[in-house]
Amino acid sequence: MVERNVYPDVLTFSIVVDALCKEGMVREAEDVLEVMIKRGEVPNTVTYNALMDGYCLRGQMKEARNVFNSMVNGGLEPNIISYNILINGYCKKKRIDEAMHLLREIHRKGLNHTVVTYNTILHGLLENGKFAAAEELFNEMLAEGLSPNVVTYNILLDSMCKNRRIGEAFSLFRSMQNSELYIDVECYTILINAACKDGKLEIAKELLNELLSNGLQPNAHTYTAIINGFCQEGSLDEAKELLTRMEDDDCFPTDVTYNVIVRGFLKKNQTSEAMALLEKMRGSGFSADNSTIEMLVDVLPTREQDPTLLNMIQKFAPKDT
Repeated sequence: MVERNVYPDVLTFSIVVDALCKEGMVREAEDVLEVMIKRGEVPNTVTYNALMDGYCLRGQMKEARNVFNSMVNGGLEPNIISYNILINGYCKKKRIDEAMHLLREIHRKGLNHTVVTYNTILHGLLENGKFAAAEELFNEMLAEGLSPNVVTYNILLDSMCKNRRIGEAFSLFRSMQNSELYIDVECYTILINAACKDGKLEIAKELLNELLSNGLQPNAHTYTAIINGFCQEGSLDEAKELLTRMEDDDCFPTDVTYNVIVRGFLKKNQTSEAMALLEKMRGSGFSADNSTIEMLVDVLPTREQDPTLLNMIQKFAPKDT
């Protein structure tokens, strides 16, 4: 560009900073910022937001806050995206008090909260078991005239299910259906996973059919949750059928999917079937996790003359470095 007398502007520099930060190359992004300033281009809020986000992604909140302060000291006004980035970073580090402090600061700076702002802190509060504070924040969001979106409800549903408040989760889900709110695959997946873990496979299958009838496509997490449910119930034929259906739908199994179904067959002492799945898994570039390897080792004494099993364990065993 320079050779052609075309020099990068603020937008170009900001795009480069953002791309580097998303790749975790924050130091390199800082170098680009330095070059930018030396060439007389003044970083704007977008530039600083990108750099701040880069540090937050790495969990380096002190550095992220320094970038925020540099922006303010340079005469730039942080926007709501600036605050949302910092709030998200603090929540991920479980520093909820600092996130809440920023939430209160937003109005004092003449900015308006967004649904993203509330969703981020709501998730942080619930992940840290602060249920009363989360309920209070949700009500505050409504009082402010903001409408919860599907992400908001998914955060609530996920928390309810993780804390075994399954009945409340389904009541909330049904109220969502009665509204005009769009319900996505993640919403169904959260409930399917909860139903399977609670031993309610029929409900999980009904939800899967409902999902399909609404024109949605299950993802790998959805399929894996039900496959795990079948394995827990010992319904291995159905688990394998669903794995095939998953592949037919061009939804590729993950390492979690394979590990779940392999453990299901090992648990029922169907070692040959487990071996075939392990070979398929290895051919897809996945590895057995520790739980699967432990189960394979446990099977070994009963089939110590089986070279195939021993060879499989050796293939998946961690290599010495």
